[in-house]
Amino acid sequence: MPSAPLTPAQTAQLGDAVGRIAAYAARSLVDTYPHLDLEQLVETFTRPVAVEGTARRYLAALDCGATPAVAAGRAGVALINAWAEARLAAAQAAQAARTA
Repeated sequence: MPSAPLTPAQTAQLGDAVGRIAAYAARSLVDTYPHLDLEQLVETFTRPVAVEGTARRYLAALDCGATPAVAAGRAGVALINAWAEARLAAAQAAQAARTA
């Protein structure tokens, strides 16, 4: 992570990168699983907690020397994995509630 605050230009670049990561991740999931709702995925991926996590992962990858494309890919994969883990946990909790 950068030690100094981001400049307004850097903040705009980060916002653009995170927005693109969220959009590409959502589109990738819908392309693979057409039954998913693209708008709902985009809404989920642009919630504050998701944006913060994606930005943190993206900046950390850049800080470790990754190119912007590689950093975006890593952040996107992490976003999809976090979403999938949350969906799985919610499904397991719902199943446990039904069988209890």
